[in-house]
Amino acid sequence: MSTVTSVLLIVGVITALIGTMGCFRFDNFLARTHAVSVVDTFSTLLIILGLVLHYGLSLLSLKLLLILVFLYITGSTAIHALTQAFLKHSENKGEIK
Repeated sequence: MSTVTSVLLIVGVITALIGTMGCFRFDNFLARTHAVSVVDTFSTLLIILGLVLHYGLSLLSLKLLLILVFLYITGSTAIHALTQAFLKHSENKGEIK
């Protein structure tokens, strides 16, 4: 395993842990989802790039890159749907104006 691969994997895992701590740190649901979604996509990018560098040009690397694209599309869509549902529910209860 090369040094660059190791650094990408370690930094990816550390940023994922920091994002998880941000989830517990913030009080508001919207702040929590923002912290987790931003850090999660960045840490996923680092981890998958580290794995692609480790395995080189292969079918597995192509699959990992396709998984990365899928996660980027579905992750942002899911967070958007969650926040929209939260805002709609909060407006109906009169909590957010």
